[in-house]
Amino acid sequence: MIPSPKATTLSRRRFLTLSGQGALLAGGLALGAGSLWPSWALADPDLAAGLLRLGRDIYPHEAIADRFYLEPLRPLLDSDRTLIADGLADLDRRAEAAHGMRYGEIPREADRVALLREIEDGDFFQRVRNTLVVGLYDNPELWEPHFGYEGASWQQGGYLHRGFNDLVIDWL
Repeated sequence: MIPSPKATTLSRRRFLTLSGQGALLAGGLALGAGSLWPSWALADPDLAAGLLRLGRDIYPHEAIADRFYLEPLRPLLDSDRTLIADGLADLDRRAEAAHGMRYGEIPREADRVALLREIEDGDFFQRVRNTLVVGLYDNPELWEPHFGYEGASWQQGGYLHRGFNDLVIDWL
């Protein structure tokens, strides 16, 4: 007689540890340790996932963690949550009509960008774009590792004698 294996209780914590080293699933996006979401995004994962997809389509940088896209949007959500929710709902309606699926589910980037071109002059798109351009490109944590920018140099006398021409920008 073969002994039956000992019954093991699989807790949620153990399951997450075994299936992706603690990765969390929220809104259909896998969140690893390098892309921890802010608490507001975890509380409203559908809204966060929509904004994240939109932000990554407007400013596509694969190596930048999700939190850098989501954190700058918090003040916008506090002041204009209805505008954002309605804008994402409109984008999903357009995606359903054109592709039979929600905006974030469209696999081809070109198809998503075509939808964004339809709304790019609207207040919703402009508010998200303007918020993210400052949130991403004015963030010192991202300057050198992602954009090759070493920061201001006026404190050291300027760039003229400090290698003004040594900046290598491979993402342009």
